[in-house]
Amino acid sequence: MPIIEWNVNLLVGIQEIDRQHKHLVQSLNDNYDRFREGTEIDTSFLQELTDYSAHHFACEEGWMEKTSYPKLAAHKEEHGLFTSRISEFKKEHKRNASVSVELIWFLCNWVTHHIQETDAEFGRFVDVHNIRRTRAEIARRGEIDTL
Repeated sequence: MPIIEWNVNLLVGIQEIDRQHKHLVQSLNDNYDRFREGTEIDTSFLQELTDYSAHHFACEEGWMEKTSYPKLAAHKEEHGLFTSRISEFKKEHKRNASVSVELIWFLCNWVTHHIQETDAEFGRFVDVHNIRRTRAEIARRGEIDTL
């Protein structure tokens, strides 16, 4: 039973980002299933989260820079908080292997909030940006008179 059901509400509308989000949700669900079966979260999952976030956040922030997203700084700050929190979980895991419940709930809450609110807002911005760019290109070609 997944802790997060992948569905249309988690789509941002940018294929590359949506694919990465889907991978994260699947990984979280797989680890949640193992946890429910009695297996503690291990170091490899924490390392996967570290590697994933470095790659994924760089990708998202690159899109944001490319589109001159006005909330880039705030978005980077959220990414930084996630990275710091995962770092804390890694340290705690070294001292005490039983961080599983707290980690699972943190990830579940962060992922759903971040994707459905913060990333979705960026997705809407990209949609508007693309519509305006397309209209401007059409206008430059003389296919419409006004924007």
